[in-house]
Amino acid sequence: MAAQLKKAGGPGVVPLFRRPAPYEGEEELSVGLPPLAVPAASGVTKAGVDLAGLPPAWFLIGAGWSGKTLLARWLGWRSAEEGRSAVLAALDPQNRTLPGFFEGVAQPANADPVQTARWLRDLVAWLMEQKAAAILDMGGGDTSLASLVDNAPTVAADMEEAGVAPVAVYLLGPRVDDLASLETFEARGFRPKATAIILNEGRVDPGLDREEAFGRVLRHSAVKRALDRGAVQVWLPRLDPPELAQEIEAKRLSFGMARDGLVPVGKAFPPIGGLNRSAVRRWLERMEAEFAPVRGWLP
Repeated sequence: MAAQLKKAGGPGVVPLFRRPAPYEGEEELSVGLPPLAVPAASGVTKAGVDLAGLPPAWFLIGAGWSGKTLLARWLGWRSAEEGRSAVLAALDPQNRTLPGFFEGVAQPANADPVQTARWLRDLVAWLMEQKAAAILDMGGGDTSLASLVDNAPTVAADMEEAGVAPVAVYLLGPRVDDLASLETFEARGFRPKATAIILNEGRVDPGLDREEAFGRVLRHSAVKRALDRGAVQVWLPRLDPPELAQEIEAKRLSFGMARDGLVPVGKAFPPIGGLNRSAVRRWLERMEAEFAPVRGWLP
């Protein structure tokens, strides 16, 4: 032991045990679809890219239950609280809950993939004409964005040229398979200057370290490539306790109502209780802190 300490350069603790990360030594899994023939990326952007005052259009992309609608609800509520307006659109082909929280949510007439793809194309064209901000909840089973990118590979650059800043927002759980959308759209040329990789803490088992739970995802080449070209990593905090998030959703409350103990006009159910209101307040504070790196992109 003395020889070990001397070799290490003096007194200290000799590490006799280190629990290896469960993913150490694993081969990387392939995710996403094969790339199409697309132009090469037009240069590297940097984290915190300035949108130059352009209205942002947030494309919320990810697998089912990755937190897209939760984030859309926060973005829509925050935008209204600060006196701004943004188009809210629900494109999930199976479960469109966003209209239950906001009036005037735009959505396709049905779940037909062909009609939905055409509807999205028309919406994007309208956003470009009107120079309007937007929050688009793409849904876990949505294929309309893939159709749009396949038919208009330069859609991100076209939107920027028209005066609207597309923001690609990938919501991820700790499963490597959740990276499929990121890998697919990046490979097919949908690479807006403003790209965010959102890691959803709510998909991590309670008690686990979030960095360790997302270890396989964070070390994957799909994430590294996106970060290297300027994507920004953001954590989506967990809203605890779990039954609180379920109660807020079931009652179709805005986060402001939940925080302040209010209920919609004409509703007779009880408001969120005192301790839970404090939990919502704390969660909203954490949201502001975690999303600080992309605050200039928020609608």
